[in-house]
Amino acid sequence: MKDLRGDYRRNSFAYRMLIPYLILLALLVVYPIITNFVVSFQQDNNWSLANWRYLFANPDFSKIGFNTLIWTVGSVTLQLLLGCFVALLLNQEFRGRAFFRAIILVLPWATPDIVVAVAWQWMYNDMYGVINDVLFKLGLIDYYLPWLAEPTLAKIAVIVANTWKGFALSAMFYLAALQTVPYELHEAAVVDGAGVFRRFTSVTWPILKPHVITTTMLTTIWTINYFPLIFTMTGGGPANATDTFVTYAYRQGFRFLEFGRSASMSSLTFGIILLISLLYMTVLLRREAE
Repeated sequence: MKDLRGDYRRNSFAYRMLIPYLILLALLVVYPIITNFVVSFQQDNNWSLANWRYLFANPDFSKIGFNTLIWTVGSVTLQLLLGCFVALLLNQEFRGRAFFRAIILVLPWATPDIVVAVAWQWMYNDMYGVINDVLFKLGLIDYYLPWLAEPTLAKIAVIVANTWKGFALSAMFYLAALQTVPYELHEAAVVDGAGVFRRFTSVTWPILKPHVITTTMLTTIWTINYFPLIFTMTGGGPANATDTFVTYAYRQGFRFLEFGRSASMSSLTFGIILLISLLYMTVLLRREAE
């Protein structure tokens, strides 16, 4: 009985210590979400579905949704692949490994978003940008391309810039997982005659697989919500070619002062992210049950 009382006191103290955090979480997260959802159903201080009807009836909605899908899938795929490749390279033994890890992994992630966006905007400049200059001198293009003025090129440009900004996170997750792979397993695979690809699929990939699921979920959520890079580089243009859910919501709310329409798009984005999170939790719980 004495032990039970002691456990109760310790648990009670722990729960009381959580109360300030829960209050702060409610004020900073729960309250804005609920308020935003309520505003999306208001029009001229009356309850209405006008904002949601406008959202889905807007001829640009399908285009913005497609842009968001391309932006998210392209960025996440390239970040995961590049992150995995870089992690495998940085996991090798070579001189100056710690220095290169710090530069390659920390620099992109630590650089402020606006600085990254402006730097890539200058590099993509169609008159004096370094990207056009390098491609032209290599003979890969015959004329300087208007990267941020042509719809298809603008999509590619922002995805490449976002890949450089975000691949370091995936690489850090993968590199941390690779550190847990016993070196003896690779030695045994080499003795058995396994090549590089065979060692990756049989030894490395089983260790990386759980981290791929987590990294994919986190990267997808951050990419859908990522605003500064697109808004700074293209503003959603040209002709809404790079407009996503978040840039549309920002423009509706802070440029046109249509806060109800902005709130409806924000609520839709939150619902999509919530579904992705629930799907991830379902997969994670299923894997733990197995």
